[in-house]
Amino acid sequence: MVGKKHSVWVAPAALVVGSVAMTSAASAQEEFRFYGFLNGAVTSVDDGVQKRNEFSDNSNAPSRIGAWYEMGTGAGTLKFNFETALGLRGTSSLSATSNDDFFDWDKTDLRKFEAIYETDRFGTFYAGQGSMASDGISGGTDLSGTDLSGTVAVADTAGGFAFQPVGGGAAGPTIGDVFKDFDGSRKGRVRYDTPSFGGFVVSASAGTEILKDNDDTNFYDVALRYGADLGDTTLRATLSYAQTDGAADDSKSVVGSVGALHNPTGISGTVTLGQNDRDSGRKSDYVYAKLGYQRDWFSFGRTHLSVDAYRGNDMAAVGDKSVSYGFEAVQKIDNANVDLFFSYHQHGYDVTTGTTYNDVDAYMVGARWSF
Repeated sequence: MVGKKHSVWVAPAALVVGSVAMTSAASAQEEFRFYGFLNGAVTSVDDGVQKRNEFSDNSNAPSRIGAWYEMGTGAGTLKFNFETALGLRGTSSLSATSNDDFFDWDKTDLRKFEAIYETDRFGTFYAGQGSMASDGISGGTDLSGTDLSGTVAVADTAGGFAFQPVGGGAAGPTIGDVFKDFDGSRKGRVRYDTPSFGGFVVSASAGTEILKDNDDTNFYDVALRYGADLGDTTLRATLSYAQTDGAADDSKSVVGSVGALHNPTGISGTVTLGQNDRDSGRKSDYVYAKLGYQRDWFSFGRTHLSVDAYRGNDMAAVGDKSVSYGFEAVQKIDNANVDLFFSYHQHGYDVTTGTTYNDVDAYMVGARWSF
């Protein structure tokens, strides 16, 4: 179904034509809305050899603009979504030697260009560039409200910085190499979500890379999401299986997560586990945990605090270990549509070859303005 790139777009045409045809049976209600945000951050990173301070875009939630068009039909709602990142230099790409342009938009910054047909009875159908079924699975149970400052995607803060050997020598792998979450991504795909049954939603998708040249890798995944309010507690759980076909090193990934928020106290917790098996034979895995606390200490907005930890195995080489500890804070200013954020993360990396690497310390402070 997705062996060639153009095959991904067969279903979108059928979906749109069929959906529009249904509107003849009922009067349509149309709505257009525009949205976006700017999310700047100053990072300060010390890799044990040198320090670097940089202003950039916060890769935990890159600055973006987008638009929705919705049209009600007799059976459901037909939606079109366009969204693009602004192409600003992100915190995940910063390194000790990087000198990237602050603005460099290209087609890979296009996040969504999709048609969605949503029904209560038959579920939701997607076609076009957008989220695979497993996109957001690893962080989907984090109810702390500190996702602007840090998530299971540890490398979003300082992913390009390499670990430096104690006493000098060749640099080791980067933070991005050894802190992975195996989350799904956005591709040109077709996707289906079932209606919610007892709080559960099952999703499945198949897609291919359409924004990068000379990349015919195919992607397939299924995901299960659960959400419920049990008395005073909000509960979330996710599980996904994903595989690639056609890449230089095909892989299969399983990710599961569970999280809860006790609303009266504002205490939340989440735990995520992931595993990735490559055809080359190397298996990687990790466990991530976050404990959060949120309160209305100020009249202008809620305060969110959290601490988290990540431990990974065999990410860049057999026998290696990656460990991170962090603190995150987000302060909302409701009337201004602004979120202030701060984080500190310490990253460690160990190998079995006898080389000892310095820890990498990263601070980040910034603000997001939504419109």
